[in-house]
Amino acid sequence: MNYSTAVFLINDDVRAIACTYEADEKAKREIFKTLDKSIAKDDFVVVPTDTRHKMTVVKVVEVDVDVDLDASIPMQWIVGAVERHDYERILKMEEQAIETIKSAEKRKKRDEMRAAIFKDREGVLNGLSLTHLDVAADEPKASPPPVRPVTPDIEF
Repeated sequence: MNYSTAVFLINDDVRAIACTYEADEKAKREIFKTLDKSIAKDDFVVVPTDTRHKMTVVKVVEVDVDVDLDASIPMQWIVGAVERHDYERILKMEEQAIETIKSAEKRKKRDEMRAAIFKDREGVLNGLSLTHLDVAADEPKASPPPVRPVTPDIEF
C-alpha cells in the first residue's frame, strides 16, 4: 500500500487534484491531495518540489480524480491556493494609471512644443491661413452633378 494515499481511506473530505507544471494541454499531470473544497479547475496552487524554495506553482487541470491507492509514487499535499483576484485588480488599476500618465505626458509635450514655436514666431504663425482653418466651415457644399436628359438612340 502507498501510505501517502492512506488518508483517502480515513477522511472522506480529502480530494485528489490533477495538476500540471506546463501550459501544454498534453503536459504530464501529477496528482496532489488537499482538504480545500474551493479549489477548482484552472486555479493555480502551490505544491512542494525539489527546486527553488521547495515550492512552485502549478495549474489545476482536473479535480476530484480517482486515486490509485497502490501507486508507487508518493502523493504530496497542496500547500495552498493562489489567490489572483487582488493581483489582477491591481494590474488593471496600474494600467489605467499608466494610460493617464501617458496622456498627461503627450499633452505636456504638445503644450511645450506649442509654447516654444509660438514664442519665436507667434505673429507669423497666427497670420497663416492654416492656423485658423476650419475645413467644415470653409469647404463649399458639393452640388449634385448636372442631370442629362435620357434620349433613346433613334436613327433617322
